[in-house]
Amino acid sequence: HACVQIAANEGCEVWATASNEAKLEYARDCGADHAIDYTEREFAEVVTSETDGRGVDVVVDHVGEATWDDSLSAAARGGTVVTCGATSGISPETNIPKVFWKQLDILGSTMGTPGEMDDVMAKVFDGTFEPRVREVLPMSQAARAHEMLENREGFGSVVVVPDARYDG
Repeated sequence: HACVQIAANEGCEVWATASNEAKLEYARDCGADHAIDYTEREFAEVVTSETDGRGVDVVVDHVGEATWDDSLSAAARGGTVVTCGATSGISPETNIPKVFWKQLDILGSTMGTPGEMDDVMAKVFDGTFEPRVREVLPMSQAARAHEMLENREGFGSVVVVPDARYDG
């Protein structure tokens, strides 16, 4: 959701994918212009079709192995594919000719620099970006927090706080 908000704030036409209508609506609420249910349609095919074969300038792949080839396919010639997660696996097969024929830039990213984080946080504090917190749990329930993430329950962040500060 943060990526969608940032891209929308920068004036980008934002495409998002999700596995059900509730998550698609959440993506739209965060600023996505297009939301694709990847369980029903191949997102690269939708993007390619709806952009008249061009693709998109930037693809941000938070998933990894399961979506990697589609991410490369959805990118426009000369586009950039940013990888910043690998929840579905760390060793995707890569069609190398697709990378060089499309002249793609592949960029690995984490949280950015401290200065970039300061810039983003300023927009959180002024209300431009809205953190979406799904649930706050005490540290003693950290295993439950991990389970929620692993099972892809709901959407938004799960925050874990020290038991002494938990007022839930």
